Amino acid sequence: MDFGVNQGIIIMAATNRPDILDPALLRPGRFDRQVVVGTPDVKGREAIFKVHSRNKPLSDDVKNGCLG
Repeated sequence: MDFGVNQGIIIMAATNRPDILDPALLRPGRFDRQVVVGTPDVKGREAIFKVHSRNKPLSDDVKNGCLG
């Protein structure tokens, strides 16, 4: 592996379990930022549901507002 300086390389990762990350990933020089994104509110959950249910058949008794 080349341990030289790499410029212009961006690596993004995501997890919903930060408590089980390998400590080696968090050593200095690995990932220099952590961005915590909170749980979406009702409107956000409804928007997420709409995106993932687009063009999919849903039962007539499924109400978007009740799922958020």
